[in-house]
Amino acid sequence: MKVQQFLDHHGIASNPFADEDAQTDLVFKAGCIRDTHHPTWDKVYGDPAEPATTVVFGEKGSGKTAMGLQIVHHLTDHNADPPDAQVFVVAYDDFNPFLDRFRERFSGRRRRRVDRLLEQWRLWDHMDAVLSLAVTQLVDRLLGVKQARHPAARDEPLPAGALDAGQRRDVMLLAACYDRSTAENPVDR
Repeated sequence: MKVQQFLDHHGIASNPFADEDAQTDLVFKAGCIRDTHHPTWDKVYGDPAEPATTVVFGEKGSGKTAMGLQIVHHLTDHNADPPDAQVFVVAYDDFNPFLDRFRERFSGRRRRRVDRLLEQWRLWDHMDAVLSLAVTQLVDRLLGVKQARHPAARDEPLPAGALDAGQRRDVMLLAACYDRSTAENPVDR
């Protein structure tokens, strides 16, 4: 018996095991994202009232992407209720764009060889990438940029008028160093 015949026999419209990636798995998104969790879920998710940094790593297929999607889903629900107790989520799950910009600094054979390029990538380069993501998100939300989508963020802009002079200065300094928005002209921002 073929797989499709088996599924048809039991009245199953699509193969629930067809997708290997949680981002495209409709069964996971429809039935598992809210209530089915990895055994270490409580340890990783923690308490949104006391947020902490979480790093998830593991082999291919161990549930990293699924857990990340679940964290964002649950934090989106959390952020919908208390407007003054939101959690700021910075998802650093793809450093290829940062690595591409880093690669532009090199020339010749060092630029072509990924292993040599990665030898030059340091902890502070990761820190700059995270700051770039966080500051760009912060500035987008302060300016009310609608085109930008950020994980677990509410749709309304952050109240920029509530910042005191020192906080506004700090945001402008961070924006000058780390804002990497492609949605608008940097001078206009």
